[in-house]
Amino acid sequence: MHRLAAIPGGWTPDADGVIFVEQRAAPIVVLTAADTDGQTLASCLPRLPEGFPAIRMTNLLQLQQQLAIDAYSEDVLSKAQVVVVRLLGGVAYWPYGLEVLQELSTSGLQVIVVSGDGFMDPGLMGRGSVDLAVATQVWRYFTEGGVDNWCQGLQYIAQQTLGLDYGPLPPKPLPNVGVYNPIARADVGILFYRSHLLAGNTSAIDALIESLGDRGVAAQAIYVSSLKDGEVQAEIQKSFEAAGVSVVLNTTSFAIGQPLKIGGFEPAGEADGIDLWTKLDKPVFQVILSGGTEAAWRSLSLGLSPRDMAMNVALPEVDGRIITRAVSFKAVLSRSEALDTEVVGYKAVPSRMGFVADLAANWVSLGKTSRGDRKVALILANYPNRDGRLANGVGLDTPQSCVVVLQAMLQAGYDVNPMPADGEMLMKWLTESVTNDAESQGMRPVRQVLEAEDYGEYWRSLPDIIQTTSRWELPTEAIPIPGIQLGNVFIGIQPARGYDKDPSLNYHAPDLEPPHEYLAFYHWVRSKFNTQAIVHLGKHGNLEWLPGKSVALDETCYPEIAIGPIPHFYPFIVNDPGEGSQAKRRAHAVILDHLTPPMTRAELYGDLQGLEALMDEYYEAITLDPVRVETIRNKITALMQSENIDRDLGIDLKNIPTNQFENHIGNRLDQMLCEFKEAQIRDGLHIFGQCPSGEQLRDLVVAIAVSLRLDAWV
Repeated sequence: MHRLAAIPGGWTPDADGVIFVEQRAAPIVVLTAADTDGQTLASCLPRLPEGFPAIRMTNLLQLQQQLAIDAYSEDVLSKAQVVVVRLLGGVAYWPYGLEVLQELSTSGLQVIVVSGDGFMDPGLMGRGSVDLAVATQVWRYFTEGGVDNWCQGLQYIAQQTLGLDYGPLPPKPLPNVGVYNPIARADVGILFYRSHLLAGNTSAIDALIESLGDRGVAAQAIYVSSLKDGEVQAEIQKSFEAAGVSVVLNTTSFAIGQPLKIGGFEPAGEADGIDLWTKLDKPVFQVILSGGTEAAWRSLSLGLSPRDMAMNVALPEVDGRIITRAVSFKAVLSRSEALDTEVVGYKAVPSRMGFVADLAANWVSLGKTSRGDRKVALILANYPNRDGRLANGVGLDTPQSCVVVLQAMLQAGYDVNPMPADGEMLMKWLTESVTNDAESQGMRPVRQVLEAEDYGEYWRSLPDIIQTTSRWELPTEAIPIPGIQLGNVFIGIQPARGYDKDPSLNYHAPDLEPPHEYLAFYHWVRSKFNTQAIVHLGKHGNLEWLPGKSVALDETCYPEIAIGPIPHFYPFIVNDPGEGSQAKRRAHAVILDHLTPPMTRAELYGDLQGLEALMDEYYEAITLDPVRVETIRNKITALMQSENIDRDLGIDLKNIPTNQFENHIGNRLDQMLCEFKEAQIRDGLHIFGQCPSGEQLRDLVVAIAVSLRLDAWV
């Protein structure tokens, strides 16, 4: 249990226990979900009229527990004259707190409740005790934002609720969108909330612009009130097109698109605003300004709190944004004695800023390089580490898919030479040299190596904790790099995860650091082959499962150590978004969904088909030829026993009366046969970029339609 004035980043349930916010009472209390409001309010205080009533401010993130709300209500709220609540997320975000305020309002407390975004919520305003017109005007002051509007807004509140005549000016409209740092040309566009600009909370944005500039990449930043505003979208498009932006770094939270209530997502289009990204036609990266503290992030294996995950990862993924890193965290900037609280703002983490800047710079460089000069690495999974499992992918003909990709690249102008005729030829070429298979070691030629000295130099550049905790011995000889070079394209075999060296280790052990050969492979791809993009072909490899944080990785997380800030593409089967999200969140992958393998009905065969025919004959005999019913029934039970179907269904055939056959056996057997018959099974493998044809296409469409129909009833 703790008593404190404020915690940057709010309450973390697993770490903080019960939080009591300790403040002195005051006539006016402001409760808000945005730390930028605290910065603006602190700047506003010196400009208020002399003798203005005392104000207290608390972030709602500190008041998430009923016990904490009750204690704060007793110490502060019950002694106030007016409480202003600026709430994000509607009534459901803080229901108990609103109930407490409503109860206090019956004793004379005046309560003003407004939404914390640019969209007026009459239902939320109705939870207050003042007239709707007063609440609307307060919402306008705060929504327009800035120190001037807040000063006038506080005077308006005091006039309307405390009877003090300050003659406040009306809210002054401020632009909902504008260019923060006007420049003629820019490679990268940055989007951030207008509230940060109005509160002077732009240090993270300044650091991002500076980091990009250090890498020779010009950036144009635009502040926005909301990305859902059509006028804001039009201005973003106009400004970025005029500047020549090719990559977008977005720091705003939530999503433009809306998830469906029952499965899937709404189709993208102008109606839901997601058309902004379509019109921009640029890669959009989600840069996370975390609502937590750096210390909490460092200590959390998850990386981010559930709140941050929802606002800055899961919801932005609805728009298809590419997840990067958390580049700044909440920190105490100063203490405001007048507000009796700490003023909290963003503090940038240089290493994370650097990673995002490197990633953006590499995407810009990739776009500027002519296709014939681009170097690309295609990595094929290989588990277990035998040649018979080389290029395995769930539901995917990975070798042939790789050839299809190579053919498309060649037609687009990439340097691919020589070109394998088909997947069989590609596999032959790969297995003519050393692979991960132990039987190939020392028996086949080695096409490329990373010298031990080069690897040792790279190893010593890694964080100390990585060097001191590794269980593997440093190699003393050159390290083979499995794969083949076809012009400017490298077809690599993803190295062993380490289980081949110690069979007692669990394949899914989250704490097993990769062996040196693993890191050497990716280091060679990035620094010796000098790849500009990496493609992991097929579900799924092992890079995204390496030890480290679940999201918002730091410099000690192995996925980042291995792949670095290289543009990453990942063809992945469409029906497994859960595992695909690992690559998106931990390896900044652009997921390229591919179809499942062609599906068809399993149908029945052999004795199961015979059983189905007997059941049809049985039901027909009941009405047309009852004399045959017993004979057919005996055939059914005999066949069930011979195929052990009675055991599968848990039926004791000897103890069921013949007159109960239909109820106890017939219906269950009929259902089982129907399920077997209609079960969807694979009819071959999918080839990336190719649509099935003929009967396979027909059966696949039917399978998808049936699945959608069933999902609608869930």
